[in-house]
Amino acid sequence: MEKLLSVSIAAYNVEKTIEKCLDSFLDSKYLSLLELLVVNDGSHDQTVNIIEKYVQKYPGIIYLINKKNGGHGSTINTSLRLATGKFYKVLDGDDWVDANELDKLIECLMDTKAELVINDYNEVYPNHEHRVTHRRLYKEHKVYAFDELVPDGDFRDNIFAMHESTILTERLRDVGMQIQEHCFYADTEFLYYAGLAARTVEFNNSCAYQYRLGSAGQSVSAEGIYKHIEDLLKIEYNLMKLYHQDSSKITSKVRKKYLFAIIDTRYFMLFNCFIVIIQKSDKDNLFTHFIQDAKKNYPDIVHYCYLPYSYQLVAAAPEFLIPGMRFLKQTKIYYALSEMKKELIRKES
Repeated sequence: MEKLLSVSIAAYNVEKTIEKCLDSFLDSKYLSLLELLVVNDGSHDQTVNIIEKYVQKYPGIIYLINKKNGGHGSTINTSLRLATGKFYKVLDGDDWVDANELDKLIECLMDTKAELVINDYNEVYPNHEHRVTHRRLYKEHKVYAFDELVPDGDFRDNIFAMHESTILTERLRDVGMQIQEHCFYADTEFLYYAGLAARTVEFNNSCAYQYRLGSAGQSVSAEGIYKHIEDLLKIEYNLMKLYHQDSSKITSKVRKKYLFAIIDTRYFMLFNCFIVIIQKSDKDNLFTHFIQDAKKNYPDIVHYCYLPYSYQLVAAAPEFLIPGMRFLKQTKIYYALSEMKKELIRKES
């Protein structure tokens, strides 16, 4: 039977969560249309033994691919090479799906003429949940050309997350998607390639992906960001490189704005990471070198990236102003000035 959807599941030392992940698919009434490619990224716990039991019980549906450790990006690269499903989706081994909502998504995939389907996803914290959607600006059951997305071209708050994206497998292959390996935060590069690849988009009112958040040590926690900040810098620099290479070939102004928005928002995020989230100075030199290299090699991209005035000052002399701005951000004076600025803006409007 031909597979409708290949799901790439990254599995690295997920013995505590992989059963919940795989079990969550089993109640789908369209299980036979799924291809679950569980990529073991060099685990050294019981992950492989657990997955092997599922492979034996669900042959032709659940597959185990063993490989040396190469990071989340390497699991995506591996699964994309092997995927036989018409559509492709990425899931992390400590997340899961809602089977009923997955069925709604699959029913959409059965009929859609779109290359990219965007649906909601659920952020699941230890004590609460939050449904995230990017459907507000769009009609359901309508296929949009990429040029029809966000008419004013402001994508800063309308970038599609990996968790809500399901894309035609062949389109990712057509654009030569290759995610950086041995690197965290691979989802950012994935959504760049998805934005580069998709020519048509449909929005679906389902909420399949259940995204676990709030756990200590996650790469998106403050501790994880400090630990893996080198990877965030590496990802952003590579995105600038990709955009520099791709922009001259992209005829769609909307697509260019969308791809640039990914770089733009991550550039601003890096300043927040170093000045607001990270309170140590031992990695400041990495950020200084990143800013200097980006200005030197991709000046046009950096020029158009949005930064508030305080961060513009930091960018002008990072080696001197990163520690000072970090300190200032923590003071009551800065808070008072920020509130004063907000009040002035409110009065002017």
